[in-house]
Amino acid sequence: MKSLPGRIGSFSFDRRRLLQCVTPGILGLSAAAACAQTKAAPAKPGGLPRAAARNVLVVYEEGGMSQMDTWDPKPGAPVDHRSPYQPIATNVPGVQVTSLMPNLAKHIDKLSIVRSMTTARVAGHMEGCREFFKGYRFDSTLKFPDIGSVAVELLGTDCPELPGYVFAPGANMPNHVSNSGFLKADRAPWKLGTKSLGENVAAADWRVRALDPQPELNADRLASRRGLLASMNGLPTAGLASAEQRNSYMTNAFDMLTNPQIQSALSFRGESEATLDRYGRDHRGLCYLLGRKLIETGVRFVSVTVIQPPELVGRPNYGQPMGVFLNWDHHEGIYRNGPCGGPQGMSNQERYGLPHPVMMPSFDRSFSALLDDLDQRGLLDETLVCYVTEMGRTPRINKWGGRDHWARAMSIAFAGAGVPGGQVVGLTDREAADVIDGLYTPYDFAATIYRKLGIDGERRLTLPDGRPVDLTDGGAPIRELF
Repeated sequence: MKSLPGRIGSFSFDRRRLLQCVTPGILGLSAAAACAQTKAAPAKPGGLPRAAARNVLVVYEEGGMSQMDTWDPKPGAPVDHRSPYQPIATNVPGVQVTSLMPNLAKHIDKLSIVRSMTTARVAGHMEGCREFFKGYRFDSTLKFPDIGSVAVELLGTDCPELPGYVFAPGANMPNHVSNSGFLKADRAPWKLGTKSLGENVAAADWRVRALDPQPELNADRLASRRGLLASMNGLPTAGLASAEQRNSYMTNAFDMLTNPQIQSALSFRGESEATLDRYGRDHRGLCYLLGRKLIETGVRFVSVTVIQPPELVGRPNYGQPMGVFLNWDHHEGIYRNGPCGGPQGMSNQERYGLPHPVMMPSFDRSFSALLDDLDQRGLLDETLVCYVTEMGRTPRINKWGGRDHWARAMSIAFAGAGVPGGQVVGLTDREAADVIDGLYTPYDFAATIYRKLGIDGERRLTLPDGRPVDLTDGGAPIRELF
């Protein structure tokens, strides 16, 4: 495979790639588990076409975005329950989205919109999130690893200086459900953030704090420790496998602290003013931009996870009087700002999310910028971009002016890595309540990612007791995306 501009190193099938295991006792770092050991990539599975995806970027918008207000407009729904946002034309004749998505309407030629996705039988946040991150039923007794963990286990990564699976920055529900399952703990995602609820990546002092050195570790001491490590290479034990592995860990750890390319990938310094303006200089915009930077560096699997911090709207935090929890869980006032008087308001907080007119503009701006940027940089051809949210919303508006949890129909979208652009997959009824053609599940979502990465669907992982286990809970690739 070719090496893309801006990537660190090139992909190799014939040598081990060991990610660092950052050790506080040696380097004085504040997070020892930041990085992981990465195995060599196996040979291309027989019988499959050439892998179209080299990397995967999942944009996970938490809370359950309303399908009829975004990707699946339903102007013929009953007037008391239809969205107030009318369909608009896109750059693909015959495909419409709602008027809340004017920027994305110009990029539909890059996207396949799957309107016939369903999720967990229990329409809950944790249940739906677990299924999309694992490709297994939420109530499975099998502690299955994340899709990203499996991808790195089987394929390694193009950037040995960074973990192969990264959360940018990591927020709330994904933090709760994500893990490496029965794989080694170091296959879990590296979370760039430290706060689960509403960390503001746009804050002037934001940085990857896991890489902060201890106060007593200055540049001179760091150089001294690197020299000590180099001197150990001359010892009689240096040729042992354990010593070589330790040396690889430490070398990669030093690279994370000192390599200017790695440091650049984890900050926004050096990005043009035009790029920052296009993504948006707020939290969502910079989370999406961070995702692109990690993909460009060669990280195998990146999940952008966003909860808007309350300070962006000048309101107090979740659980406080008049507070907000800024995701898409719109049980109250989905179209109206201000206090809603519903159950959330009566329980001493205002709402879980602000209405679509407040939330949608930044999503529309940032996601369209991401697609455009990846395309212009030549990254979209080999990057599978997946937009997901854990559920849809009810076709009927409740008495509090909101829409509740809904698992029977929802929309997700894909771009890049050979995905046909400008198409709609599946069909829902006139209220976007039920799938009437082309039903798919999160297990199919997982199978699609594996197939795009060139991982044979017949491949198995091995449980600790030696038993083989399928990569998904009966999923099959979404055929229209190939």
